[in-house]
Amino acid sequence: MAFTQSINHNQVLNDLISSQKWFEVENYYQQHKDSIDDITTRWYLARMGGVFNRPVEALSAYEQIIDKTPNINIEVIVLPLIQFCNNFQEYAKGEEFCKKLITLLKNNSIVESKDKRQSDIQGLKEVIKIFRNKSKRYPKSTIIKNEVNSAEKIKLIPNESNTGIFFNAEWNGIQLKTHFDTGTGFGAFIWNREIAEKLGVKLNTKDTIVVNYGTLHGLTGIIDSLKLGEYKIKNIPVFVSIETIDRSDSSQVICDSISHSAQDIMLGMSIIRQLGAIEFDFVNNVMSFFQNTTPVNKRNLYISEFFKTLFLNMEICNTNLLTNFDTGGSGLGLLINTDFYEENKEYISIDGQAKQASGHIGSCNESIFFKRYEYNCPQIDVKINDQIITMINDCSVAKDKENDFKFDATGGGYLGNDIFKYCKKATFDFDNMVFNVEK
Repeated sequence: MAFTQSINHNQVLNDLISSQKWFEVENYYQQHKDSIDDITTRWYLARMGGVFNRPVEALSAYEQIIDKTPNINIEVIVLPLIQFCNNFQEYAKGEEFCKKLITLLKNNSIVESKDKRQSDIQGLKEVIKIFRNKSKRYPKSTIIKNEVNSAEKIKLIPNESNTGIFFNAEWNGIQLKTHFDTGTGFGAFIWNREIAEKLGVKLNTKDTIVVNYGTLHGLTGIIDSLKLGEYKIKNIPVFVSIETIDRSDSSQVICDSISHSAQDIMLGMSIIRQLGAIEFDFVNNVMSFFQNTTPVNKRNLYISEFFKTLFLNMEICNTNLLTNFDTGGSGLGLLINTDFYEENKEYISIDGQAKQASGHIGSCNESIFFKRYEYNCPQIDVKINDQIITMINDCSVAKDKENDFKFDATGGGYLGNDIFKYCKKATFDFDNMVFNVEK
């Protein structure tokens, strides 16, 4: 007699959520949602709402988890919940949720010990203080879009050296050369503090912090306003670098000079994700926004919970490749990490000898420079939804794990803005989390 073992679809889905393999999570849920219970569905909606840019859906799911889930596992929910409220500036909701969790802890007799319970309660009280402080220092960004029949177009600044997407925008009433940068998690990033002073940025001068891209030091603050085409945006969170360089080091001096001349300010993901659908027309050199969008292609974008940066799922070698998609990655193409290459090396041609490559993220001082050994990949086809692009000498493969590009998708890679030189158009649809290209 043959026996078949039933699959616990709730457990499989929970395990996938824990692994943060978001596209696999989505596919599995859609295939088996009739077998998923209400508790697991709420957890799915909460986490997916955060990474797939559906904050209203996520807030509702978190609220239902706290209010309607019997014997809730507070230790599992608390960190993602706090991260979500921080990422989407839902400070008042975060405070409300923490108070509810404190009440649940006080009424929970199953907690390991009174000391553990008191420790958890005290931790939540500290988070409440942080949320209250942030709501004063970083008022929530608001975005108003003019209701018009035809989208206003913004001229792109010609960029012969292919170092990114640039346009002019009004920040605090001052026109600045702006870089479209999906690798910046803040609303804006300013390289040169003089620009921040020119804008009158309200800096929290006691908040020197380190962003986890090397050891990048800066100050956080608020830019009062941004006018970008049809959009008027208030209260833009900004990170201002306070790094210094060694003037006796010519490579740092050159890097700093180029970086200062390239742009005045970078527009980052916490604002970009709220702009709906954005089309870049590289033939006519214009940027435009759409009033309404419908999902015509498969969702292939998500926003990381921790770094708040963008990830793109595409195909090479008939296999999915998850990449950290950084439009601020100037002069960088596709960088493939060791694990993916080892699994697909029969389909990926590389040059015989690894060479050293270098670059920098967010500053030009020695601590920010990275050096890695990589093999050149002379040609590779990448498939983005239904479009295949052949990249020529814009692909590299890490020599080994030690030389994998950091802050990328595990086992996947990194994609910089060299991809745009192969496109007539590129569209970011943040309503449906889809990236499309037109050759």
